[in-house]
Amino acid sequence: MIRPTDSRMAQAVALVRNARRVLLCTHLTPDGDAIGSLLALDSALRRMGKQTLMICHDLPPQNLCFLPGAERIQLAAEARGQQFDLGFSIDAYDKERLGDSAMPFFQCSQTLQMDHHQTNTGFAQHNVVDPQAPASGTLVYRFFRAAKLAFEVDEAICLYAAISTDTGNFCFSSLSAETFEQMAGLMEAGLPIVETARELHLMREKAHVLLLGRALNSLQFDLDGQLSSMVIRQEDLVASGATQEHADRIVNYGLYITGVRICYLATQTDNATKFSLRAVAPDEVAGIALELGGGGHPQAAGCTLSGPMEEAITRVHQRLRQALQA
Repeated sequence: MIRPTDSRMAQAVALVRNARRVLLCTHLTPDGDAIGSLLALDSALRRMGKQTLMICHDLPPQNLCFLPGAERIQLAAEARGQQFDLGFSIDAYDKERLGDSAMPFFQCSQTLQMDHHQTNTGFAQHNVVDPQAPASGTLVYRFFRAAKLAFEVDEAICLYAAISTDTGNFCFSSLSAETFEQMAGLMEAGLPIVETARELHLMREKAHVLLLGRALNSLQFDLDGQLSSMVIRQEDLVASGATQEHADRIVNYGLYITGVRICYLATQTDNATKFSLRAVAPDEVAGIALELGGGGHPQAAGCTLSGPMEEAITRVHQRLRQALQA
């Protein structure tokens, strides 16, 4: 099967082959797709003989630190004063999402990005973007194939983490036959799927579970149960002994309820409110997130609003309500 991105993927492989030092980066508050894709790419490039440095605005969350090579990811400041032939961004839809990594990325001689978000802005000199791909890990898998690299076990673990997390453990509508062909390829490479799936999808830190309880206690419904919402305030984080990263994945508990079409989780930060938006197809939230300064996928997106939390919640709630009544 020939895809529209195949020629650009071949170009990406050529850019890597012509580079000596490569800076790899991903988006701030990285998730499983970001970290898994970043680690698999780094391993591939080092096997291709490249000198690499992985940076991120934030270090990997605790639940992803079991992934092979996660300890090699550095904060963006580590790239200061270094020269790179190629900057390679994975899973970021715009330059703002790179956070502190943006400056060293754009200082590279060449810039390349690989992503699957519908709202991608094409911010690099070379862009490999496929909104039909369910995860950036899907594109990294294609990169391996285009570079004629066989998968090692650690790479298979990282790509499984990337693809399975961004497909909701294979529950989201973006799945295709290719997804399962790729999973078969990773299994053939020796992926220990039982142990990896348990660590990735079943295990939870105590702080996360305590925070989940407080979030569920705030659960509310509107429009006869079509819209659900949860709120996490600073006091919830303190009482749970949790950090912002422990709020990840909690939003889905508001979606998997009979009758719910759209849900959101509002999380209070130091000076703003972070919103995670989810929808059940055919409803979409990416466009709404984009209107509010964010972005993402049709059924999974997010944005951050400054100002008082209650005002931000009212604004987002009313906009989602309007979408459901259209």
